[in-house]
Formats: sequence, C-alpha cells, structure tokens
Amino acid sequence: MPVKVQKKDGRLEDFDRNKVLNGVVKSGATPQQAEEVTKQVEAWLSTAAVGGVVSSMAIRNKVLEVLRGINPVAAASFESYQKPAAAPGGWTPPQGGEQPPSTPPFA
Repeated sequence: MPVKVQKKDGRLEDFDRNKVLNGVVKSGATPQQAEEVTKQVEAWLSTAAVGGVVSSMAIRNKVLEVLRGINPVAAASFESYQKPAAAPGGWTPPQGGEQPPSTPPFA
C-alpha cells in the first residue's frame, strides 16, 4: 500500500521518493548520499505511517536526522531552506523584489 503524505495545508499526496532525492541533492549532498538518505527514509516510512499516512514535517525531520549523519553541511543547508508561501489564489511571491500582478492571473 503506497504511503500518503499529509501536507501542511492538509492535502494528501502519494509519497514521491524523487522529492526527497532532489531536495537532498539541491542541499549539497552527492547523488550517492541522496540515494542513501532516500533509501533510509523509505525504510522508515512503513513504521512511521499511521493508517498509511505520514506528515510532510515528519519526513523532513527524518531526512534531516539521516542527512546529519552523512553530510552535516548539506543537512544545515537542507534545514535552512524555506519554501516560498503561496498567497491566496495560488500566486507565489517572486523572489527578487518583484511586485504582485495588479490583477490575479486568469481572472
């Protein structure tokens, strides 16, 4: 049975190992280190899921725990990353000081 991930906003989505793998690589880990972290997180998921569901924060915490033991510098980078918050209507604020559109897209 595939594990579902409960996002911060309450949505459920299937666990996607590529999200873990890519996030760890983007934090500065090697592809081999990212694969090792991902394998350990996948092994942990079956014990952590309650009713087939695990929170995205629990996954993030587990990634950090494993990554700290493999590559502490990448772990610090991973930990400091914050996703830009989506504004109402789905618009995500751009980075670099741009202003929001005067009318919502596709209004």
